[in-house]
Amino acid sequence: MFKKMMAKIGIGSAKVDLILKQNEYTLGDKVEGEVILQGGSVAQELNKIDVDFVLHLRTKQKEYRQVVSTISIPIMKTLRAGERQTIPFTYDLPKDLLVSSHMVAYYFATNLDIAAGVDSKDNDYIRVNPPARFMNILRAFEELGLREKHDSRAFDGYTQEFEFFPTSFLRDRVKEVEFVAAIEEHQIRLLLELDLYSFGREVEIKQEIVLSNELLSDVSRLADYLRDVMAEMAGNPEAYLYHRHSMPYGHGNHRHGGFAGAIGGLAAGLLGGMVISEIMNEIMEDEGVEEALGGAEEMIGEEEGEEDGGFFDDFFGGDDE
Repeated sequence: MFKKMMAKIGIGSAKVDLILKQNEYTLGDKVEGEVILQGGSVAQELNKIDVDFVLHLRTKQKEYRQVVSTISIPIMKTLRAGERQTIPFTYDLPKDLLVSSHMVAYYFATNLDIAAGVDSKDNDYIRVNPPARFMNILRAFEELGLREKHDSRAFDGYTQEFEFFPTSFLRDRVKEVEFVAAIEEHQIRLLLELDLYSFGREVEIKQEIVLSNELLSDVSRLADYLRDVMAEMAGNPEAYLYHRHSMPYGHGNHRHGGFAGAIGGLAAGLLGGMVISEIMNEIMEDEGVEEALGGAEEMIGEEEGEEDGGFFDDFFGGDDE
């Protein structure tokens, strides 16, 4: 009787533990592991086990958590004292998530619901990386002496931006290189931005480029292509101030509309669908949203003299010229 009473308040109660085969994954990967149930000092009735896959998003002023999906684990209703049960666990990661960074994290929250007792919980963090062909873009930037900044990959409320600073190539002319990206089946699109030094002020120039899978498979060729693109932009900045200049590689002349799967794309409706939409609704209800998001409105066409729509009309299929 005493053991049962103690189990009801969590002492000597059943425990749950999610054991994953690894803690680092690529978008779209299958996560595999085991849910371990360990019986306590007495037999207990169990209601259910749920595993939530949770997005943990940090902004400058607040943290947000949103359940991406919930996986229900089938269990026996009674767990005997000292009994150990092992249940297989699998989950397919979505292909359109934000990738992990200092501002974006993911974890599995496992909850064992014990009838008339204290529930057992377990959190397991994982890292979500871009696919290999996207990683080759980062390697090409590194070959060009462009180093990713410590605060790169932040989510500003609209996009997940990748930010770099030059250490050799373009160092005297460019303060910062940024891009947002959309991953498609046969290519990756980048909206590339260069922040130039110009008579004591910064000038932002932008260009959309389309990188075929063939090009993405060869880091050296990719680095050469990106070098040519950025050198042309920096050498002729007036041509890239306010207009879209699509420069597809290997696919002919390509015009675009919207995007299906996006890394750092327009979050509401693309990156995880309602997941980001719900977080954005919560953010927008908070006081001081501009400070929390780090001035995201500046990225959507509020620079003086920019055409209506600006940054995102260029990237997400504004009026074609």
